[in-house]
Amino acid sequence: MKDEVFEIPYRAELCYKKNKGLILPEDVPYIGMGASHIATQAFRYMGINFFPEKAAEYFNYLLKYKEPDKGVLISQSGQSSETIWCADYFKSFIAVVNNEKSALGNHPNCSKKVLLYSGVENHIATKTYINTLLVLYLGFGFDPAEAVEALKKYQTGFEEVGTEIGAKIYSRTKRKKRCCVYILGNGPNVATAKVAALVLSQVMRRPVLSMSVSQYEHGFIETAKDSMVIAINHEGREHNRTKKLLKKVNSAGAETYELCNKYVESIFSPLTLPIPFYFAAEYLSQKLKVKTLFQVGDKVVSKVTIDKNYE
Repeated sequence: MKDEVFEIPYRAELCYKKNKGLILPEDVPYIGMGASHIATQAFRYMGINFFPEKAAEYFNYLLKYKEPDKGVLISQSGQSSETIWCADYFKSFIAVVNNEKSALGNHPNCSKKVLLYSGVENHIATKTYINTLLVLYLGFGFDPAEAVEALKKYQTGFEEVGTEIGAKIYSRTKRKKRCCVYILGNGPNVATAKVAALVLSQVMRRPVLSMSVSQYEHGFIETAKDSMVIAINHEGREHNRTKKLLKKVNSAGAETYELCNKYVESIFSPLTLPIPFYFAAEYLSQKLKVKTLFQVGDKVVSKVTIDKNYE
């Protein structure tokens, strides 16, 4: 896992160079599952007029009302079962995939393939998640060059912060066996909180919850005692509110940690702030002696052989 995380800067730069000039449509559904869907949610709070949807719910509940003409379907493996189910109902769609030979990329209704250039990813969604964000930034008219440079320049700093987060989580959950871990974010970094909770849950094999700071204050705050609350706090309207919240729950018996945006403009912080959580997951996997991420259930993909040699 650690090798894949350290490969992020190279793969991000490659994705950025290969997809520069990309234009993606607005006013259409963006369909995905897991980390692919989470990435789209970062843009919901950047003023982009589009419809990020989970593939399973879209397939089961929305397609019966109207079959869409166009859309963007995202599957980092290109094999996600629910996303492929949806593909049959789009008259034309753009596929965002890591493997150009995948089932989604070769679907007859696919009008265009956008490649992630993440290389092989055997563990949690790290390189593919960051590169999905990059594709979306570029496609919606942003230039995330400064974030690509930050990924290259500050990897050691990200590792130090991630190791610190991982150590705090390990210490707290070891002492408090029923400790609940919350990851909180604001605006675009609600997506960062969700992907952080996803990867930490996979590694720790215990629930890690994610939500906005405001949602946490509307009820979940009552569970503060003996919990751990990690807040992703970028500059913006809720910056001071988040700081006050951490003080409040710390006084109520929670252990708290504030992860701040140091290296890039706030709008690009969803590209850099997940990295410490990847290193935290790596730290925890070593401490917990995790040999495989999937024991109860494997990744939900179609029964198609995945080519392990793609670039």
